[in-house]
Amino acid sequence: MRVGIMGNKARLDDKGIIGRLAGFLESKGYGISVFENCEEIGEVEALVVLGGDGAILHAAAAAARKGIRVIGINYGTLGFLTEYGRAETQRVAELLSALEKGECSILRRSMLELRTGDRLFYALNEIAFQRDYMSGAQLVRLEVVRNGGESLEMLGDGTIICTPTGSTAYSLSAGGAILAPDAPVFMITPLYAFSFRSRATVFPDTDEFRVRAVRGRVAVFSDGKEVAVMDEGEEADVKKAPFTADFPVRGGSCFLNKIRTKLNQ
Repeated sequence: MRVGIMGNKARLDDKGIIGRLAGFLESKGYGISVFENCEEIGEVEALVVLGGDGAILHAAAAAARKGIRVIGINYGTLGFLTEYGRAETQRVAELLSALEKGECSILRRSMLELRTGDRLFYALNEIAFQRDYMSGAQLVRLEVVRNGGESLEMLGDGTIICTPTGSTAYSLSAGGAILAPDAPVFMITPLYAFSFRSRATVFPDTDEFRVRAVRGRVAVFSDGKEVAVMDEGEEADVKKAPFTADFPVRGGSCFLNKIRTKLNQ
């Protein structure tokens, strides 16, 4: 099996760790490719990412489009997307062996597809529509149309459409609920809504949404990266992506334990 390794060098105090891990995995019989950035990812069956949740998030989104499974090792802070801590780095060989033998579970994390104009973007955490601070607008009004029928309007700083994976990220800081990562749902979370009646709402992940800027200029973010700006009257479409980000899971891994330990730091 060929394995890729990628690390967030800004997070790695030990600059030689990638080389040593590559040598260790080669001694176990794996072919190794080391990638410097997400654009290089390819021609491997599994990708080991050393970094924080941000590095793993963006690497996983790139790997998902090529059917590459991702194993994260936490060299950041929280590590919601990681399977190992930095002290367990070499234990990744155990999970790779189980993966090769078909003896481990795969957590398939749903992703979002954003269409704005003729461009497509994919997000593992969330698509955020928020007021464009450069325009000077104090509030924006958004209309979110569900499946071409019913709609709701939101007045405030904007709104987030997130996956279960993204429920522990930006949406959580905005007051959204925590969703189990394998739940077949999406959540819409208002950003600092002008009305106290606005609350995070959960929808089936088969739903499709059209978001329209009714008032104010709206910046559109895919997993934290600004990808578009919507002027009044302009629209964007959000739905479930046609692929998932796949994470091999070692035995005994528990989402609820992660919630208890990582959110109490």
